[in-house]
Amino acid sequence: MHIDSFFACSNSDLESADFVIFGIPYDATQSFKPGSRFAPNSIRVSSWNLESYSMVFDFDLDFAKICDAGNVNTDGNFKSVLRKTEEFLREIKDKTIVVLGGEHTITYAVLNGLKSKMDLDEICYVVFDAHFDLRDVFDDDRFNHACTTRRVYDLGIKKVVQIGVRSGTRDEVEFARKNGFKFYTPWDLKSDWIEEIREFVDGEKVYLSIDVDAFDPGFAPGVSTPEPFGLNPTVVIDFFKEISKDVFALDVVEVVPDSNGVTQMLASKIVLEFIASKSKHL
Repeated sequence: MHIDSFFACSNSDLESADFVIFGIPYDATQSFKPGSRFAPNSIRVSSWNLESYSMVFDFDLDFAKICDAGNVNTDGNFKSVLRKTEEFLREIKDKTIVVLGGEHTITYAVLNGLKSKMDLDEICYVVFDAHFDLRDVFDDDRFNHACTTRRVYDLGIKKVVQIGVRSGTRDEVEFARKNGFKFYTPWDLKSDWIEEIREFVDGEKVYLSIDVDAFDPGFAPGVSTPEPFGLNPTVVIDFFKEISKDVFALDVVEVVPDSNGVTQMLASKIVLEFIASKSKHL
């Protein structure tokens, strides 16, 4: 099998593309198991094992215009990563972006880089995650991966949906409730959960972040902070069917490549199905 160092479905240059894939290989604050800095390239390698045709969405990605623009340089501290991400995004105009993490702090880096191009208070942040990530400080760091959703909220994004959460402090739960977040544990996902989210989003632009630890460790063993009693990954297909048309950016984060390639393969498949679902609305 032929394998290159770019995502398998990349077939376009940056200017012509409708979708731009890029990586942010950063994992300086992972508090349990590090290694997601290796994920962007590992996810790319896994993509070569997958068919370009989506059976779910009846779409072949050979007909989507996709550019893999490489990785953001993450040498230096987080302030440097913020600056380099903003510079990187400056070259990407009017595209749907797909970001390969990296730890969850890269979500903040991307949204911070976009704030000069769009009004963040007019978007909805939807995140699949096992953890609330609403701590103000963790390990003496306000930009720790355990603080990501709190920092996203601080950017002015007040409409937040969290799916798959099953781990957090009492303070985090109270913060989410007090500030009007909509959150779902795996045992809360009743038949009408997609309808509820669609009404909550109400046609606004959606930034979608998928932390793979939202899924049960049986489906995604290669993560930084595994948490039992997780989601079945097919829930993202249900989400894509109803809401991908509103998603202007997706990131997939917290993959720590496992030796059997299971988790990075799941991440690749999520990217492919998202692009297929979104392409149906272009």
